[in-house]
Amino acid sequence: MKKERVIPGIYLFGMVFVASVLLLAGCGDDESFSPVAKNRGYDYAYTTAKDLSKTPCNEMRENREAVIGRDKDRYECRFDYRDSVYLWVGYDDTLTAEGREYHRVESSSSEDDEDSSSSRSSSSSSSRSSSSSFSSSSSSYSSSAGSSSSYVSTGSSYDGYGKVKIAFTLDSKEDLFNPNIDYGTMTDGRDGQVYRTVVIGNRVWMAENLNFAGDSDYPIVKKESVCLNYDDANCKLLGRLYSRAAAMNDMSCDVGSTCNLGQGLVQGVCPDGWHIPSEDDVDNFIDAFDGNAVGTRSAMGWNDTIQTGTDSLGFSMPGSGILNLDDRAFKHAGSTGFLWYYTPYYEQKYMIFTPDLADTTVRLHSGYSYKVFISVRCVKGEAAPVSSSSSSYSSSSVSSSSVSSSSVSSSSRELSTPLTVKGEQFNPDIDYGTMTDPRDGKTYKTVVVEGKTWMAENLNFVGNEDFPLAEQYSLCPYDEEENCELYGRLYTREAAMNSDTCAYNTYCSLADPLQGVCPAGWHIPSLTEATDLKNLASDSFLTLTSAKGWGNDTLSVYSGDDTYGLSFLPAGDKSGDDYKYFGANAFMWANIPGDEQRYFVINASEKKAFIHSGYSVNVLYLSVRCVKD
Repeated sequence: MKKERVIPGIYLFGMVFVASVLLLAGCGDDESFSPVAKNRGYDYAYTTAKDLSKTPCNEMRENREAVIGRDKDRYECRFDYRDSVYLWVGYDDTLTAEGREYHRVESSSSEDDEDSSSSRSSSSSSSRSSSSSFSSSSSSYSSSAGSSSSYVSTGSSYDGYGKVKIAFTLDSKEDLFNPNIDYGTMTDGRDGQVYRTVVIGNRVWMAENLNFAGDSDYPIVKKESVCLNYDDANCKLLGRLYSRAAAMNDMSCDVGSTCNLGQGLVQGVCPDGWHIPSEDDVDNFIDAFDGNAVGTRSAMGWNDTIQTGTDSLGFSMPGSGILNLDDRAFKHAGSTGFLWYYTPYYEQKYMIFTPDLADTTVRLHSGYSYKVFISVRCVKGEAAPVSSSSSSYSSSSVSSSSVSSSSVSSSSRELSTPLTVKGEQFNPDIDYGTMTDPRDGKTYKTVVVEGKTWMAENLNFVGNEDFPLAEQYSLCPYDEEENCELYGRLYTREAAMNSDTCAYNTYCSLADPLQGVCPAGWHIPSLTEATDLKNLASDSFLTLTSAKGWGNDTLSVYSGDDTYGLSFLPAGDKSGDDYKYFGANAFMWANIPGDEQRYFVINASEKKAFIHSGYSVNVLYLSVRCVKD
């Protein structure tokens, strides 16, 4: 058969035309879909998830943002510390380089490396305490919203998180119980709710998940507990989901913290006369049925596509799911149930009930994980009663800087409250000095620490003709002047150093001491001086932080001891177009040579102070503290 020849020029023109048509078909008239779109508030834009998956998420792209499709579904390149892998993380799913939804694989947790910088620990591995690496998603449900009910059941701020599709039906919580079991009952005197109880081993357990929403004596519970999918009806059926701090009713049990409440029984969020399960309780529970999880799971309350339990013991555990704050989504409803238990250690401990992993074991999570909200079951037995003084939530502040943070017990420590008036952050027991900036007449408190005089508050100089970079590259947190008055201004590195040779992504090496944006006679802290601050916080970061001004809608922070009168405040930062960490992190520029943006950090969620060293993907705006020459 005779073959037709195609003129190369026409062929090329045809290919370009076809490609143009396909591009227009995929994107319509939206011109934002180019491989790089930084000028539109994100780094990458693609028409499909498959296209995004061809752009590997790696160290160089960490924290960069990408969008997919006309709806601009956002993804961020993040490093998953638990599985040591980079992922494109969205609100509803995650993507690997292959473009598939990412599922964690079962692995020996004893192989995890300890990393003090991320507050992780290796997970234990045994017949009863196996890997904490369970699947981050399940084929038996979708992470799309499964309920249109509004969030009305708690005062916390997680109502923007993704809902989970619930693939089972419950008409009443009575559907969960085994009609052949002779249950007992108990009444929670705090709110009058009645719960079924059951004897397993030689302990009396609640046979349903706790649904206590907190009160004035349990403010952490009010702030850090939610109903599945924000639907109050789900609380009535499946109980509430609690953070570890809420479950133990103590902020020293926040994720990454030691959670050392002693060796005895911990009442936590449980009613009087009941307590959070201890390790002994859990061992006794498992011994009672040789670890066979089938007898602990309710016949209903699990996805229709998976095997349900026989509930032969009457424990009646449903697949009540989880809220994962790092993934910003509810997960595992109908496929997994979780229950907190207490041990005095920084690792988070909870029981895992799921037919997806094994039908014959109850798995015990032992290791670091993201901040999660899960269910609570209480065990009968007296523990130290909870009172308003031990709930770690009070409006008064720490009164003396002479008491070290390590000597104050978690049961008596109070939480920081918002800063509303300039000067509230200072320690009344410190003899402060003052200095006046002659450039604008502003007066600052100063304090002598180990022979050096520091500004005890962040600089709030807007720049002038002699400091044009500060005038051009400084701003107020969230662009509100009031925040500048309370927390000081935020500056880019070039503005802080007062040199355009220190602009983002350039090598910065200047004389030391360096005046930078500081008044005459004062200088930007050196690496040595920033390291001295870090060493002052070696026992506790609270030695550097003010008693007021810390905490935000999603993070509660203890009142600082402010031992040295430095009164650090969490002004947060601006990274790219986004303000972050206000109320949670304090940052301070330091004069450290190199092309990396390096600075001093107090991180309240990780509960430590350190010197940042690493690549930053965006221009950063941070606070400035000056040291007297």
